[in-house]
Amino acid sequence: MTLPSNLYNNETYLRWREEKLASYPANIEDLTVTVEDPNAPTEQEIEALIDNCRKANMSIYLGPEQIVEDKSIPINLGTSLGLKQVDGSLTTEEDGVSELAVADNGEKSTYIPYTDKSLGWHTDGCYNDADHLVHGFLLHCVRAAPEGGENFLLDPEIAYILLRDEDPNLIDGLMLPNALTIPANIENGKVIRNEQIGPALSINPKSNALHLRYTGRKTYVTWLDDSRVTGALEFLQQILNSDINYIFRLKLKPGSGLVGNNVLHGRTKFVDGEGQDSKRLIYRIYYRDRIANT
Repeated sequence: MTLPSNLYNNETYLRWREEKLASYPANIEDLTVTVEDPNAPTEQEIEALIDNCRKANMSIYLGPEQIVEDKSIPINLGTSLGLKQVDGSLTTEEDGVSELAVADNGEKSTYIPYTDKSLGWHTDGCYNDADHLVHGFLLHCVRAAPEGGENFLLDPEIAYILLRDEDPNLIDGLMLPNALTIPANIENGKVIRNEQIGPALSINPKSNALHLRYTGRKTYVTWLDDSRVTGALEFLQQILNSDINYIFRLKLKPGSGLVGNNVLHGRTKFVDGEGQDSKRLIYRIYYRDRIANT
């Protein structure tokens, strides 16, 4: 939902908080929309997905449960939701779609999303500069692994509320301009991606949209040595390791997927089957814009 322009005012914050929590989905079923044809969703289906994103910054869609390797499905669905500014990564194909499957060798095999290992809590694009932040993303399941591969999700606005209710100073720490540093990516002496220094938490001055840069990894990341930052990370880790109702968990089925405004998320490890149809394949698209009207 849209944040008030003066969220720093405590009375304004409390009103927004009450409204946010009053309409918040109680479970993953409340966030799920049946979409008969994700390649060409109806106006009613689009509005239902957007409405979920207004409430929780994410929505699940259930398409026909069948294996179809067609990247136009997530591309067209994203466009229908107002997502137009595709953001590429080092492993993204020319069409902007990343094919997340186990890579046995090559460059992709060095990145966790292309393995069967667990993928810890994070938001996408922490390594992007302030002018190219990832604000939206879409995951479309083509094939599911027979064992594991469940996603876990948390709305950053809920994380904001929990942190602020615990101690407003924790919010101040995450908003420091040098709270989080992602070191440069250097391969064979060549800089593949520059160092990125910036706040972990920010609010866009034009849209009032909240943005969170977070990674739970311990390497290739530097957090500012400040008691407010340290306290925020410790408290956030407690939240993410808990079983609070605000954390949603699901396993995507073939033909279904997740759309959202770059929420906190991760994935459990998985085991692929022997046949091609049981080898996990997820299409992923990053966007520099948010879901329309959210």
